[in-house]
Amino acid sequence: MKKLTLAFLLLGAATGAFAQKTAKTKKKKSANEIVSVSMHRTVCFGQCPDYIIDINASGMATYTARMFTPDTGVFRKNIGKAKATEIIALFKKYRVDTCSEVYENPLSDLPGLNVYINYKKGKKKSVYNCSFGPEFLKEITEAMDAVGKKEDVNDNTWKKTGMPKMQ
Repeated sequence: MKKLTLAFLLLGAATGAFAQKTAKTKKKKSANEIVSVSMHRTVCFGQCPDYIIDINASGMATYTARMFTPDTGVFRKNIGKAKATEIIALFKKYRVDTCSEVYENPLSDLPGLNVYINYKKGKKKSVYNCSFGPEFLKEITEAMDAVGKKEDVNDNTWKKTGMPKMQ
């Protein structure tokens, strides 16, 4: 009888510990959930385009055209949740959160290429000079350009919401 009682107590303790660990894991995963990703192509000494693409997990894309772009302004468009999820999945697949914060740029005239990850609870990750980092960063930024860049001034799928704030 004592052995049976002891077995039930151990089983109950193990179940409680497992449930507590599962709750902590779920809490940690939600804190690391990506809510948006951004990319900023900066100017060079010439006329390299300066723009920012923000893609929200809900599918809303914001294109901020600052200088040397076909059109200047802040534009918004819904690219769809599936496309946004696809882009965010690239950030997860290649573990961009483990990249260095800065990759050294040996050439001062080249434009900068920076990416940013925004997590739930306000946590952020920045990677500067992606052109000199791992090859997969170029793949990610090209995918972002493909869905979040306004190429044509006559593209009516984008809604202009204002003018960019220059820093």
